[in-house]
Amino acid sequence: MKRLPDGILARTVLLAVALGLLLAMESRAETLVVAGSGSNLSATRILIREFLRQHPEIDLAEPTNVGSSGAVRAVAEGAISLGLISRPLRDAERQLPLTVVPFARTALVIGAHPGVADRGLTSAELLAIYRGTKSTWGNGRQIIVLTREPGDSTIEVLEEKIPGFREVYQQSIRANRWTIIMKDEIMNRRLRQLPDALGFSDVGAITSQRLAIKVLRFNGVAPTPENAASGAYPLVKTLSFAYRRGKVTPAAKAFIAFARSATAQSILRRHGYLGY
Repeated sequence: MKRLPDGILARTVLLAVALGLLLAMESRAETLVVAGSGSNLSATRILIREFLRQHPEIDLAEPTNVGSSGAVRAVAEGAISLGLISRPLRDAERQLPLTVVPFARTALVIGAHPGVADRGLTSAELLAIYRGTKSTWGNGRQIIVLTREPGDSTIEVLEEKIPGFREVYQQSIRANRWTIIMKDEIMNRRLRQLPDALGFSDVGAITSQRLAIKVLRFNGVAPTPENAASGAYPLVKTLSFAYRRGKVTPAAKAFIAFARSATAQSILRRHGYLGY
């Protein structure tokens, strides 16, 4: 075999090394950016920890809370890889070139400060609270109402599942009656810190983060995963990924596939979530 001159051989070796490094860098170049609804964050962080153990070659950024609407806009504009949404797409959003893939469900919680003595609320009592005609807990202490902004996924579930809630909620917003909390993390913190507070959370977040929030029964039914799965407890959110059709990356595909795998679903169930 004819031997290459030393200079050519050296350049060939260097080129091969450089090409190998370039391919290695390209295989690790994609950063998977995930953002969206605060209701999804606890579940997504649980999945990310296990996913990265299996795929250390993928760079996955810490997910951030931009809300479901923010996630839809960011995905449609190509600003993020995967959007996290906790409500169905709205009519205008369905015109966007998006694919939505559910991966879990969680029971919405009507929650209170752990010092509250009451064990539950009926739908009639919740309507009376929002109407302003019920203002105290059973022990006579003033209820401190913390609510979410119009269009939030929690409010949409309550409007859909509780007859009359839409009207009393909208009237309470027009009257500027309650403190509006814009993010799930802040709501969870205020419920733990503010005596006599009433607000909203979800079973997955409370269980996975071990949050000291009192979980109230609704119409006598506890928001357990079993009751939510059977339909006995009606206040449930579906957690989904959204991505731009034709633009989903290999890393995003791998993460979605993992989230819907039997392994991931088992992990989520241990933290209070339901399968999709």
